[in-house]
Amino acid sequence: MFERILLGVGRRMVPVPEWLFQKLVQRDAGKLAKRPALEPDERRMQHFAVREIPNRREPIAPQVFADELDLPIDEVNYMLDELEHRMTFLCRRGGEDVVWAYPVTAEQTPHQVSMEGGEPFSAA
Repeated sequence: MFERILLGVGRRMVPVPEWLFQKLVQRDAGKLAKRPALEPDERRMQHFAVREIPNRREPIAPQVFADELDLPIDEVNYMLDELEHRMTFLCRRGGEDVVWAYPVTAEQTPHQVSMEGGEPFSAA
């Protein structure tokens, strides 16, 4: 299957036997399967952030989510807390506004992506 598998440990790349890699993948897949699914409004918010961050090129305030998705602000704040807590969907650095929603960010990064004819934007 693989010729060589390397695992990053600190600043070093360490070879890993394929059988061990397979075990690690199975273990992590099991963890992911136990995670609760996103609620429909949580998914809408995450999709909105991914779509709008490249367009706006700035962090998105909770009130924008509430206005654009027609949701009460207290529910928006609760859902943003939940999504950020999961550490895989979005991040609000030092404040309320959503700075990135995987795989896009309003912050400048060396990773630039563009979509058909559009201006490049930063990827997380």
